[in-house]
Amino acid sequence: MMNCKIPFNQLYIHSSGKVYPCSFLQNNADFVLGDIQTQKLSEIWNSPLANQLREAHRQSPPKRCLENIANFNCCNIGQRPYFVDINATQPVIRRLDIMLDSACNLTCNMCTNIYDETGGLKSEFFWENNQDVFSSINELELVGGEPLISPHFKRLVKLVAPINANLDWRITTNGHFKISNELLNHFSQINLRILTISVDSLNKSTFELIRKRSHFNTVYENVFELSKSITKININMVIQQINRHEVLQIYEWCLKNGFGFYPILLLYPSNHSISQLSPELQSEWIRSIITYNNIALSKEIFFLIKKSISSLTIKHDKELLIYYYDHLKSMEQVLV
Repeated sequence: MMNCKIPFNQLYIHSSGKVYPCSFLQNNADFVLGDIQTQKLSEIWNSPLANQLREAHRQSPPKRCLENIANFNCCNIGQRPYFVDINATQPVIRRLDIMLDSACNLTCNMCTNIYDETGGLKSEFFWENNQDVFSSINELELVGGEPLISPHFKRLVKLVAPINANLDWRITTNGHFKISNELLNHFSQINLRILTISVDSLNKSTFELIRKRSHFNTVYENVFELSKSITKININMVIQQINRHEVLQIYEWCLKNGFGFYPILLLYPSNHSISQLSPELQSEWIRSIITYNNIALSKEIFFLIKKSISSLTIKHDKELLIYYYDHLKSMEQVLV
């Protein structure tokens, strides 16, 4: 059984102010550990609820966590070299994952965050009582909504940059905004380890169907403009029915331009998911990906294949599974 280290190393702050172990458990009342509007992060971390959750994970992850591990491989997504083991006697917060706001300047066909409760980070209690945690963590990840249009981003930089200069910042953005001198100045004040930009298609019409209210050219140009001053750019691609044939094109575009590639297989909402296609179309799609990766030997593509095999109805296709296992043998040299 896979051990999940996340409850022993991080907290996830939702835009409502509620605190969870991770984003995969957000909006689930059974996993609320506290609220930043009335509790310090250190109090939440050391609370009976947090300790009970960690003890449960030492025995066997809760049913919901086991389902998430099976569906999303979430226990591996957030792993970091500085994470302590689940048997650590005194786990401390090493990472914060913060959904600054559910507000966004786009309306994407697969997004559910826009319906989330927001306003939790408006609490002055949060900003005035957590310097101890902000000064000691190793990593801070910001998501949304769109975090870079939130006033909380500027305030967080002003608060945290002076007290934790070595902190690794990771930000996920849709890149759909004007790159101002003010924004670049904020970037210059932090150790921005990775900026992840969502690019689901290199086809203008497809991109704008997925990310409604967007202008493809704005995002495309911003990717290259931001890459001039930011060392590491990752490209998120949310793979769904409409863009499934662009996976390899976007991967090669990332390789050509020195961007990281992070494919995400969309499962929910299901009406946009590849899972709703016929088994024949699913099989045709994944076979093309495997055939390509027999030569490319990409870890990113491999884990997409693995995820697809386990999540889609093609896991019952015996011929496809044999093809997959043959590919697995060729990947052993890369995955060690």
